[in-house]
Amino acid sequence: MSQDKKYKLGLVLSGGGARGFAHLGAIQAMHENGLYPEVISGVSAGAIVGAFYAYGMSPEDTFDLLKEKGIFEYSKLKFPFNGLLSISGLEEEIKNNIPCADIKDLEKPAFFAATNLNKGRIEYFNKGELCKIVPASACIPILFSPVEIDGQQYVDGGTFDNFPVKPIREDCEKIIGVNISPVNEVGKLDSMGKIAARVFQLSVNATAHNNQQHCDILIAPKGLEKFGMLDSSLADDLYKIGYEAANKELKKLSLED
Repeated sequence: MSQDKKYKLGLVLSGGGARGFAHLGAIQAMHENGLYPEVISGVSAGAIVGAFYAYGMSPEDTFDLLKEKGIFEYSKLKFPFNGLLSISGLEEEIKNNIPCADIKDLEKPAFFAATNLNKGRIEYFNKGELCKIVPASACIPILFSPVEIDGQQYVDGGTFDNFPVKPIREDCEKIIGVNISPVNEVGKLDSMGKIAARVFQLSVNATAHNNQQHCDILIAPKGLEKFGMLDSSLADDLYKIGYEAANKELKKLSLED
């Protein structure tokens, strides 16, 4: 291991909608295996989970909060006049539950990826207004109205980078990545929301595959393809899948050592 890195262990959390509950199970397994990431990089669902984790909330408490608040239950949101869903409810939940105005005020350093629509590029935020940047990172295009930050319009960072290892790769001795966005065949897509989410999922997966190769430990829970990106009704199952996949991977590595 290089001795001149800023952090011993970094954590990358992919996007994946309601499957974000699996991230929390994976983090719990890391803790039980004595692994505590020092820096986080997340996008979309990974940005939401990453914000609470970087704030210092335990994975179990975060799970209870997100499940109770229905933060991943996008289907409960209402359509405004312009035909797109508003993500303002997530802004309020972030503001009400994480008393940090700026990303740099979080307990752990964190990066959140969001797509700048005006400039047509990905941006990685490690400072700035938390309650705006995290929702922007999770703002699925077409389904949600863009989030405005400093006069620019932003949507889900997964559009360009659904596995944001780039901002922390050079600063970490080791990186654990959790990918919760598998692509498998699905059945009938019977709503605009489901179609938009599926198109988005297919478009983001190409970049994620290449970026995963930069992780030292990759956790890619099997079985997540059975769960819809917009349905958090099976949160407990998603948490369990993430926990078991991470625990299995980490136990295997300890045996090899």
